[in-house]
Amino acid sequence: FLPLTLVVAVAYVLTIPFNFWRPFEQRDVLIVYNLMLFAVMALLVFATPVATANVSPSMLRWLRRGIMAVAVLTLLVSLYALSATVYRTVQGGWTINRLTIIGWNVINMAILAHLIYGQWRATGSAWLDAVYRSCRVGSIAYAEWTVFLLLALPWLFPI
Repeated sequence: FLPLTLVVAVAYVLTIPFNFWRPFEQRDVLIVYNLMLFAVMALLVFATPVATANVSPSMLRWLRRGIMAVAVLTLLVSLYALSATVYRTVQGGWTINRLTIIGWNVINMAILAHLIYGQWRATGSAWLDAVYRSCRVGSIAYAEWTVFLLLALPWLFPI
């Protein structure tokens, strides 16, 4: 799925200039962007091999390149989606959904930035450990944000 995701990510980035204001004005388009971001994050986790014994060095090099390309493109789309969400928040005020999505987007961007930085610094086979480290940090951040939302939303948005 990684090559297909790379094609879709390139298509998303290439269409942004032609449809720039759509996620700012249309909630449904912004929802699609955010769902795509979560799907890509899941794909990056599942595309990373647990063991490399049965994977050729050539395949590992291409896998690393693919993960990096998808991460960079996804970070660009994440910045775009976050800007649209923040714009809609400034225009219409805070809602449960906007607060939740802004938090998830910030976490996604932090994970992607951590992954990209880790890959940039990693040499040899250490790149795989850098991906694992990013996934570990991301899992903790997702769990903390979820707990925050569960505890804080009733007080921030009383019924």
